[in-house]
Amino acid sequence: MLLSIDTSSRHGGVALADADGSVVEARLWRSTANHTAQLMPAVAQLLSAQGIRAIDLDGVAVALGPGPFSALRVGVSAAKGLAMAGGFPIIGVDTLALEARSKLVSGGIVAAWLDAGRNEVAAGWFDGHGTRIRDDEIASAETLLEHDSQLPPSPLIYSGEAAHSRQDAIACSYDGADPSRPILVMPWTPADRLWSLASAAAERLSHNRTDDLATLQPYYLRMPTIGVARRRDRVRQGRPSASTT
Repeated sequence: MLLSIDTSSRHGGVALADADGSVVEARLWRSTANHTAQLMPAVAQLLSAQGIRAIDLDGVAVALGPGPFSALRVGVSAAKGLAMAGGFPIIGVDTLALEARSKLVSGGIVAAWLDAGRNEVAAGWFDGHGTRIRDDEIASAETLLEHDSQLPPSPLIYSGEAAHSRQDAIACSYDGADPSRPILVMPWTPADRLWSLASAAAERLSHNRTDDLATLQPYYLRMPTIGVARRRDRVRQGRPSASTT
């Protein structure tokens, strides 16, 4: 079985899935800190409920972010520790790709949004095949919506936790826009990313497209602000591939 771990936002979760990526059991929670207190007990409960040991897993998948610095480190470190101890593969998938994965449509563009703190949004844009069509960006929702007005006139789908919480602002920004261009804001639940992670990781595992345990790192769009000057430049460690899988 494949274990999936997501600590990309305050909504965290772990899931066990079959070889085809179908989730058989999961644990979800909302943390007020960085998931340290919830993650490993949830993993232990999950394994116990299914009657398996950690060393019996076929692999572990982890959402790489972007997301809060400490929260991502908790998830990635736990996944790497389990993979090292059990000797099984590890697969990392960036979280913006996960937010987009189940919403991809032929001929459309998916704008995946995650909260980035400071009332800003981390955004990624994907075509119908899951390929990024522009660089990821952190900005205010208003700035991102202004940029989106310059996108090709394809159906535009807003997906992800931050889009769901800002659906009124998105709707207002397109009030009076070209009615022939569909603009959709998709509903979101905490399980969405976790289910997408299990599916994406199972697909990669079936093709032996796993990651290097020693070099896999969280994906940060910017450095943490504690102890360093505030910066807007991208930290390229852990940069995801162009595809959602």
